[in-house]
Amino acid sequence: MLERKRRSAGFSLPVGFLICCWLLSASPAGSRPAAVPDSGAGSVPASPSRSGRAFPLDPSAPSVAVVHVDSLSHLRAPARGPFPGAPLIVTVPLSDLPYGFHGGFESPSMQQSLQWRAGSTQLADQTIGWMWEALHPGLLRSFGTWGSLALFNYMSVYLPLGGGWTHEEWHRAVLTSRGHPSYDGIYHWDIGAETISVDHVGDQDLSDLKAQHPADFTRLMEAGIESETEGGRLMRRNNFFLGRRSEYDMIDWWTTAVNGTLYIYICSVDDFDADLLQANRNETRESQRDFTGLDFRAWVYDMRHPHEAYQDSPRGRIHPSGSGFDRYLLYSDLSANERGYLRLQAGLSLLNLVSPQMIGRDWLPGENPWGGQAFLWNFGLMHHLTPFGYDVGGDFLVRRGKWSWVFTAQGLVNGEMLLPGLGGELYRYPLMAGSTEVFVTCGASAWLQPEDQLYQTTSVLPGASAKIGAAVPLRWSLELFGEADAKTAGWVAGNVYLDAALQARAGLQLRL
Repeated sequence: MLERKRRSAGFSLPVGFLICCWLLSASPAGSRPAAVPDSGAGSVPASPSRSGRAFPLDPSAPSVAVVHVDSLSHLRAPARGPFPGAPLIVTVPLSDLPYGFHGGFESPSMQQSLQWRAGSTQLADQTIGWMWEALHPGLLRSFGTWGSLALFNYMSVYLPLGGGWTHEEWHRAVLTSRGHPSYDGIYHWDIGAETISVDHVGDQDLSDLKAQHPADFTRLMEAGIESETEGGRLMRRNNFFLGRRSEYDMIDWWTTAVNGTLYIYICSVDDFDADLLQANRNETRESQRDFTGLDFRAWVYDMRHPHEAYQDSPRGRIHPSGSGFDRYLLYSDLSANERGYLRLQAGLSLLNLVSPQMIGRDWLPGENPWGGQAFLWNFGLMHHLTPFGYDVGGDFLVRRGKWSWVFTAQGLVNGEMLLPGLGGELYRYPLMAGSTEVFVTCGASAWLQPEDQLYQTTSVLPGASAKIGAAVPLRWSLELFGEADAKTAGWVAGNVYLDAALQARAGLQLRL
């Protein structure tokens, strides 16, 4: 019962604190934030008034007060208000089925933890920016702003809703989806710890998962870093489509992406073997042990040995305490080829840093070569580890008037072949349902993937997915949203199921 109470408090306190800070800081002296340029009308927002409360703009409207411009060059420097951030949509999925039948709030789904993490991070970034904007520009404001953002970025690693929490919850989501219990080490409240565990996982549960669902077992090892990449992609998409300035979010994006690259790399060297051996000496009880040790050593090993029984692998060694398995793979447990593959993945993961938004370029101007219409665009490259190998590709974002699109191209790679994937999504398109404006999001994707998610196979399995959702305004700044998605068998980033699946989720959105 004590652990359950600590989880509930960990969820509610950070959210309550951020909302209070927002209310205290949402009306600084100055002007209202500017919206994204109205590419559809060939206009940009007029210079905002220097007075009035900082009410956020309607993120669905293509523009606010606008002035006509005669050339596309004006889009290169859109007029912006002095405040970072707004507008912002904080999405809070309250239910996600069928996953919720297993996890509930004790183990949030991948999409729940992803949305909670993205919303709370951007809300905090914007709050910190607004709190310091009241000062005149200068050294004190710059030091206070960036120092506060850096401190928040550090602390959030060790707190619920932060990046470390989401990383561990995505590991847990794979275990939960197959009926295996676990515990997020964030709730040990060890601020400053060098490692954060997913513990209270039984040896028998790990052995059963490897035997019955080897692809899920491999995915379990890479799910944490998958959450980090998807978090950055989600926040950058939101910023582009809503007209939100990105500069204060960039600290989170850079530290998360660089840390992910370093984590993959250190799994390929022996620098941390002494720490693993010391952890084994300290963890005399099975419930104290992390489920895997260094994530990507386990990932590359299990991907290369999908049908090897857990107890027959190096982790089948008897734990130094004399009870249970030694779960932590050492440098010597990997082959030279496996260590080289990890270094390749560390290098490829630098693709996640490639986006103009990573250096503050939120919108790039474009022009239709056939009709001459102006539009706004951006892009970002990506790299994911997968159960069968890796995924490289990129997102192309485009906005014109009410139309907001993201198109995705992927190269899905196992040990034998490179396969394609394509997708597209329409974001928050406004429609009238009677007298109510409803914002509709829909998308679809198709791919070829290795059959059974295997690293060494030349058999190909085609697949597809589709989603549709809608957000309905309630009162004040609240919206009610619901969405559903369906997929055939295959790996989809942010979807815990590797088998065919039909899912639905619902919750609230706060528009700020």
